[in-house]
Amino acid sequence: MTYAACFVLGAAPAGADAKASRTTSGRGSWRSLALIFFIITARSGLFAQTLQRLSFSGFEWYVRQTTEPEGPMNNLFGGTGTSVDVLPDGALRLSITYREGDWYAAEVWTTKSLGYGTYTFRIRTPLAQLHPDLIFGAFTYSRALGYFHREIDIEFSAWGKKVSDLRGQYVIQPFDKQGNMHSFPAKPYAGPSSQQFTWLPDRIEFASWLGYGEKPPAGDPRLIDAWTFSDAKSIPKPSAAVHMNLYLFDGRPPGKKDGLQLVIIDGFEFKAAPK
Repeated sequence: MTYAACFVLGAAPAGADAKASRTTSGRGSWRSLALIFFIITARSGLFAQTLQRLSFSGFEWYVRQTTEPEGPMNNLFGGTGTSVDVLPDGALRLSITYREGDWYAAEVWTTKSLGYGTYTFRIRTPLAQLHPDLIFGAFTYSRALGYFHREIDIEFSAWGKKVSDLRGQYVIQPFDKQGNMHSFPAKPYAGPSSQQFTWLPDRIEFASWLGYGEKPPAGDPRLIDAWTFSDAKSIPKPSAAVHMNLYLFDGRPPGKKDGLQLVIIDGFEFKAAPK
């Protein structure tokens, strides 16, 4: 039982005697029903109106806002108007911002979970120009523990190192298991790009290319990187929300290095896999 459930239901003190237990049995039944209602509504997202929300690219998204540093990497998240904005042209901007003595990261995630299919992120920002102390991620994530939270990642960062160390990577969690990560140089991504993965029962196909539109065929110079993960036993089963975030390496202020401290996303598309 969560702390909130205990508070709402008014759990009896441990020292309550048998007589009190008998006289409150009716209320106990009501409390059991209330607990069931609390759990169902919490899981269904009926309490989610307390979260910030926005509309982007045909989907509804929650916006992360925190008052204390949290994972990943001990970051504060600023929320709408601080580190997350929808621009006049409809694009989504994630920014690292400094307000009143604190640095803020940015994160959004879909209000509904998605499953097998193709996930495509249209990134306006040249990822080759990302500040080396920042991490940009586009990924799936479920709060359920199974399959390592069903996390499938596309990430770009130099992980706090030099600008020349900036790389992209495709990951199926756990990242430290041999064969679960494919890394590639970020330098070719000097303009708008499409970042994509297709989640299927027997494989996950990753691809990154310059510009928008459909995925170019193999051999096309626009197709910069591609990788297929085919360890079927390690492929998570659906479903999971889609997240995008931009945060600071180890939560530290960005160093005096060249690089962009924002990422603008022009669109997100999901095409369900045939059943």
